[in-house]
Amino acid sequence: MRISGLLPPPGPIRVLQINNLIATIGYGLYTSGSAVFFVKAGGMSQSKVGLGFSLAGLAGVLLGVPIGRLADRWNSRDVSIGCSALLSLLLVAAVFVHSFRQYLPVITAIGIVEAGGNVSRGSLLAELVPKEKRVRIAAYSRVVTNIGFSVGVLCAGVVIGINTRAAYASLILGMALAAAAAAVLSLRLPRPRPDGTAKAKGDSGRRGYDLPYIAVSVVSSTTLIGNTILTVGLPLWVIGHTRVPTPLAAWMILGNTLLVIALQVRLSRGSDTVPGARRMQRGAFAALACACLGAAAVPRFGTLAATGVLLVTVALLTLGELWGESANWSFRYGLAPAGAHGAYGGMYALGGSLPNIAGPVLVTFCTARFVPGGWLILALVFVAGLLANGPVIAWAERTRGPEAEPPRDGLPQTQQTPTAL
Repeated sequence: MRISGLLPPPGPIRVLQINNLIATIGYGLYTSGSAVFFVKAGGMSQSKVGLGFSLAGLAGVLLGVPIGRLADRWNSRDVSIGCSALLSLLLVAAVFVHSFRQYLPVITAIGIVEAGGNVSRGSLLAELVPKEKRVRIAAYSRVVTNIGFSVGVLCAGVVIGINTRAAYASLILGMALAAAAAAVLSLRLPRPRPDGTAKAKGDSGRRGYDLPYIAVSVVSSTTLIGNTILTVGLPLWVIGHTRVPTPLAAWMILGNTLLVIALQVRLSRGSDTVPGARRMQRGAFAALACACLGAAAVPRFGTLAATGVLLVTVALLTLGELWGESANWSFRYGLAPAGAHGAYGGMYALGGSLPNIAGPVLVTFCTARFVPGGWLILALVFVAGLLANGPVIAWAERTRGPEAEPPRDGLPQTQQTPTAL
């Protein structure tokens, strides 16, 4: 198969995906070495570096909605470009950090700009892609993200082996270069015309916070706890409580990544409407609950059988991840008023941050303190999500205003001059 056959058709969507690939390669470089750089070169303790990353993440979540509103009011393409350019400058500044007093404002600003870039790019996708194709394009974006991040991490592994300050600094500068390239490449995208429909009845994106919409994001993002189970809970469980060969603790994560790359687009089919996404999310919760039961059963078997049960468990976790992500995209775009995708993207990220924050604590506490009963507790968490799925989504649908966004067969109208604030 030719490489061109793997790419979207020429035009804005292809530019978005190339942009995404470059940015995620940079992110893979950055996440692999930034913490070590700040500890070794910045002279800070691990706890201070961790505190900085936590505060940066919190600031990004809290300011995602205001930045999203700016993207709605002004222009999502230009806000995205501005965030990428500013991120590049901040990353260069981070290389010169030598104390916690310098580190904290820089890393916090990086967290805010990263979050703003994510929100504005999500809004840009909604503005450039016809409504009925958004979930499929989002699924394709996730495949590209996994590929780019994996390439970045593999490259970082080679650089980290050098183990010098310059080597670690080059990883941060690599992300700075990627962010600058993304900003330049985004200039090739059309500038969407704000459609003015965000003021339609039922849109609270500009006036406040849409609680039913945020509730949907909280319930839907509970499926993301499955990722924490795969990357944290299950490896610790395999090494400490089972007869499974220990290398599988790492290889199963690689297997998950390859399955996501191979199946994400295909398994997103059927989730392009809210009713379809509701059904898919129920399947995700059911798969994740069964995966927890499978994990609890692994220690009861010998090496060969336990390995088989573990592989089934990983497959169920991956299926829950794939279906859960597809449903998330559908709700994020399908329940947001036209013209307010920036603000609503920030709100969806705000609600989704709660399971992300609670997930690591919940998974490690349950699987370490209650053996094997902790896995049953985690299964019940997913059962609760399955039961909450219908009522919460119905609540959000009842509070939607009339959808003003017309079906589109192509790209939205664009304009060549910036929209004034």
